[in-house]
Amino acid sequence: MQRPHVNITAMQGGLNLQPPSTFGNSAVLVAAPIAPAAGYGTAFTIKSKAQAKTAFGQVGNEKVLVALNAFYDEAPEGTKLNVLAMAPTTTLAQLFAEANANKALADGNVRLLGAIKFPASGYEPTITDGFDTDVNAAVIAAQTLADTWFGKKKPFRAIVEGYAFSGSASGANDYSTSAYRNVAICVGSVNDSTATATMLLLGRAAASQPQQNIGRIKSGSIKVAENAVVKIGTTVVDNYTDDDFDTLWEKRYIFPEKNQVSSGYVWADDNMLTSLTDDYNSLRNGRVIDNAVRVAFGTYYKELKDDVDVDEDGRLSPAVEKALETAVETDIDQTIGSQLSSKKDGTANVECLVNPDPIQYEALYVNNNITNPNFNLLQSNKVFLFVRCKPKGVLKFIDVYLGFTS
Repeated sequence: MQRPHVNITAMQGGLNLQPPSTFGNSAVLVAAPIAPAAGYGTAFTIKSKAQAKTAFGQVGNEKVLVALNAFYDEAPEGTKLNVLAMAPTTTLAQLFAEANANKALADGNVRLLGAIKFPASGYEPTITDGFDTDVNAAVIAAQTLADTWFGKKKPFRAIVEGYAFSGSASGANDYSTSAYRNVAICVGSVNDSTATATMLLLGRAAASQPQQNIGRIKSGSIKVAENAVVKIGTTVVDNYTDDDFDTLWEKRYIFPEKNQVSSGYVWADDNMLTSLTDDYNSLRNGRVIDNAVRVAFGTYYKELKDDVDVDEDGRLSPAVEKALETAVETDIDQTIGSQLSSKKDGTANVECLVNPDPIQYEALYVNNNITNPNFNLLQSNKVFLFVRCKPKGVLKFIDVYLGFTS
């Protein structure tokens, strides 16, 4: 037995520190002036500014390193960033080509993909619809790539550098009637680098919870130095007009604006290049549905080719249908429940309908081009599942009526 004494043990867990979220796993495609340590065309992963310096510490790659550091100014160190560098003559659209981009996407875990370029000195952009013509071509290439990876049940959202923006909001291409729902264009520059602005945006998205707007004021101002010059085209953001801001927003771009309650700048919104009637017109809704896709696929892939009981009409037995409903609802609640609105019981507001009545739910079938669904499993080998998630809302327009009362 020991004599009386005082013993002190250092406890763990009080700070509730969390590792970087896999929902922030990112990749960037870079047309770099000088080959990085891994060489052109070889994908590699970094998780910190120190690793970025090791990869791009060569003379001539200083601007690339500044841009990559900007990512980690926003995203916490440890956030996974897959990198693929190509020669400086590579266009943004070429970066998004499968032969190149797939190298950075190979692990299947990328949720956010960016593309930036640093052309050789003397490069003269050809301005079309407000940007280097390569920008609008890259949007098409990025959406094509995203569609391919959606087919693999490994979706992501892409951010294109708004290279050489002319500064004219009226002259910028109008994407409000487009359907590039997986793609965004970052308009703006930091110290005359549109690549740095793009990586700051990518980093903010990686650091944010998927359901959050990247322009959320409570998340704080964009992480730039106090003396940094932030522009849209050739105009300092502080001097850009409200009408031009509104025009850029209406045309579906993402851009910085002045933080009106603190120093610095915030992202004006999280627009994707698609119409306002598109369910996935925002980065946040797109990211959440991407995560739901991964969960739902994982849930039901395990059921593929399983033998199940059917009733006298060849339809799945009620018990099996109920099990299929519950499985995905439970998995989504446990995996991404915080990204969705909640039911009164606190669980994620998600509903799965298995072979719902074609009359009562006619719109579901019509909207998904399903006619005369056959529920006889012995004949069709097919089951119809509709998984519906309720996203969280966002406060975009706050009308305050302020005055005195006697």
